Amino acid sequence: MPLSDPVVRALRHADLKMNEVERGDIFSVYEACRAAASAIAPVDDFYIALVKDRDRRISYPYLFSNGRYLETGSLTYGPGGVVAWIAASHKPYRFSDDGGALLNRGVRFGDDELSADAVVVPMIDDEGLVGIIGALSDTPSVFTDEIVTAMTWLAGLVLDRLQSVDPGRRLNLSLVYPELEDDGRAGALMAVNRTSAALTGVAAEIDDVRLHLEELAHDGTLEQRLAALSRRCFEVQAGIITRVGRHASADGIGGVRTDPLEGLSPRERDVVALVTSRTGDPGNAGIARALDIGTATVKTHVSSALGKLGLQHRSELRWLVHGGPWPLDVSDD
Repeated sequence: MPLSDPVVRALRHADLKMNEVERGDIFSVYEACRAAASAIAPVDDFYIALVKDRDRRISYPYLFSNGRYLETGSLTYGPGGVVAWIAASHKPYRFSDDGGALLNRGVRFGDDELSADAVVVPMIDDEGLVGIIGALSDTPSVFTDEIVTAMTWLAGLVLDRLQSVDPGRRLNLSLVYPELEDDGRAGALMAVNRTSAALTGVAAEIDDVRLHLEELAHDGTLEQRLAALSRRCFEVQAGIITRVGRHASADGIGGVRTDPLEGLSPRERDVVALVTSRTGDPGNAGIARALDIGTATVKTHVSSALGKLGLQHRSELRWLVHGGPWPLDVSDD
């Protein structure tokens, strides 16, 4: 079912905030999740827990109750509570399922009053249950089907951030970004979101290199780190060009361009094909021999193609065409 506008806005805001936080700032990820849940329902208690199902251990890195943060910790969970039920079913638990019976068998936190409604959703990766997110309310019957759907989406969002996987790997993005169903807008929207997250990561990497500059230079890894950052910058640039370029028409948005090299001349396309060959860029001299033209002409075609595509370096062409890395020994001779 489609989500209401207030719920969509809250989930989008959470997505944006989680993309903006610095790498390693897990607390802010949790905080953004709680803020979104509290914006769409009257949440009095909220927690995020990590689960080790094999050891029946659960740790609570984030606990919030009635306006204050609680002391975190870990414990062993029993076989008859909410966590065990979710571990076995991989489904969200709702207070309305059993009148709160499973919930009230578990660990209590916050005040002494029993909650009148609750929803607890799983965080599941390829290995199984890795965590849960719980929202509890003193108001009965507030966690509707829509809220359960939204909480499940938030759980996937948090897990993606915790495990640093590609944005949207576990998410039904069109649920919160219905405009993704419109091909003309999908590329631009996702390019902006992913570029924001990628640039945050690049900035964090640069700061790390700066802080450990002498150490990296001493052990010989500085060049590799800088090369990796350079590749990442090319990837980000090529990614946004690919996504926006494919979906941008002459008047802004609406047309669909499925060919990233649309607009190049036949000879420019031949040159780009060799530059982006799976066997590696043969360099200007190799391209000249293959096409039986002069190296100066090759340079002219490469420069013209880069200009039309909005790129600066020929090594970026591989990301645009194949979406993958390029050999590091590419020659611009």
